Amino acid sequence: MRSFRLILFVFSIAIKERCEANKDYAYSIAQKVSLLDLKKYLVEDLSVYARELQQNLYAVELGVTQIEKIVQQLEEHHKGGEFNAIRQFALLRHLYSDWPQWLQFMRQKVASAWQIHAQEIRPYLPTKDDFDEACQVIYILIDVYGLSVEDFSRGLINGKQYTSKSFDLMDCFALARHGFEQQYFDLAEAWFEAIRADQDELHRVMGYDWVMGYDWAHVLQLYARNLYNLGKKELALEVLQKALSLGTDNHRILRQLKFMERGDLVPMKLEREGQVVNYAEGCRGLFDPPKGLSCHYDFHTHPLLRLAPLKVEPLHREPYIAMYHDVIYESEIEELKRDAMPDLKRSKVLDLSRGEVPDHGRTSTSAFQDYDQSRAVIAVNRRVMYMTGFEVLRGGSSDDLLVINYVPGAQYMPHRDFFGPTYNHYIERGDRIATTLFYLNDVEQGGNTVFPDLGISCTPKKGSAVVFHNMNSTYQGEMRSTHGGCPVLVGSKWAATKWIYGAEQMFQWKCVKPK
Repeated sequence: MRSFRLILFVFSIAIKERCEANKDYAYSIAQKVSLLDLKKYLVEDLSVYARELQQNLYAVELGVTQIEKIVQQLEEHHKGGEFNAIRQFALLRHLYSDWPQWLQFMRQKVASAWQIHAQEIRPYLPTKDDFDEACQVIYILIDVYGLSVEDFSRGLINGKQYTSKSFDLMDCFALARHGFEQQYFDLAEAWFEAIRADQDELHRVMGYDWVMGYDWAHVLQLYARNLYNLGKKELALEVLQKALSLGTDNHRILRQLKFMERGDLVPMKLEREGQVVNYAEGCRGLFDPPKGLSCHYDFHTHPLLRLAPLKVEPLHREPYIAMYHDVIYESEIEELKRDAMPDLKRSKVLDLSRGEVPDHGRTSTSAFQDYDQSRAVIAVNRRVMYMTGFEVLRGGSSDDLLVINYVPGAQYMPHRDFFGPTYNHYIERGDRIATTLFYLNDVEQGGNTVFPDLGISCTPKKGSAVVFHNMNSTYQGEMRSTHGGCPVLVGSKWAATKWIYGAEQMFQWKCVKPK
């Protein structure tokens, strides 16, 4: 037992160190591993607690057997007229001495050491913010990709059945309640319906209302209010009548029923953040392919390309957007991912007045790689120079290479990469004139890079990269360069991006046309 306690103690220290690094459970691939380890630890902790309870139960059962035996003997002797002073003393001594020991035994904390361990882990458990973000991930995926809640809850995504665990009744209720609280009443209704559809699970969980924190009548009340907010008054009244028949908290249900019948309840408005026009359409792969453009080999930007030209697939002329194929090696990809993994943190956006800040529109994790950090970084930086024809190695000409990871639901809402003249370092660095985005893996579903204003969608393909210009020929920000990273639907997305600035490109950037 001591060795087992030592193992758990070391395991708990490792978990604390890992969780303290970056507690961002909803969108961090590293923290998802930590969360799994944390769950394993808690299961081990609970197993030990159960074993100690079992040992105590065995001791109690043994004590009960002995006491019953003594009582039986005393009763037999009493009936036989042999209830003498010795027997009387034994009875009195037992009630005076033994029974208080049992009372003390029953009052003591069982497995107190393990309870302390569990309390120590509590600060590292997901918070309400973590849980709300996890719920929001599901709503984002369903909303952006137009998925059916019924299919999604069973692991059926875009016609493909996945064997991963489907949502159970409590999962569906948590998502339904989140949708109601966030006023996503239409999608919340679908989650409530998913609860009602799973009758077998419903009857199983009905006996454990304390686990959910709600009994079934309260679930129906919430469902009825959600329907009422959608303008479905008759259906809401029908659901409340069903709740009333369950006989739980009738007074509260009757009051809500009367309010609805009289129209005293004011429906809340359906609220949902509007999507950028065409963003969801592009994420679903519904854009038409570009026309009038043809693939070619590029060997002009550097003499080495005459021996190994680049494979270029143009996607748009002005602003320039193109896919470059087979531009990063497998060994380089693995080195970049391996070096970045320990340093991945929640990605931030640059606010010109507040500096770098987290933003709900950018939910990836990322880590910058110094320009000479590894062979892979050096090679990729040089390749960006060959692909774009721009200077990227001289100080200030580009940002360090940024390795990015997107877990399911993580996205980067449509945005522009240029800053404008108000950028603090505009004089010495210029603005971001171009971006190179490498794809470091294939994504099973989702994760496209879309340009909603241009009707262009780039599917991540391992080893390829998309290059696009953020400035027009007059060195003004190109508004149509708005782009976004669609949420990953299935799998994970790894990418690396390089932002290129204009001040060092005076011999590479074409002459500015007069207005």
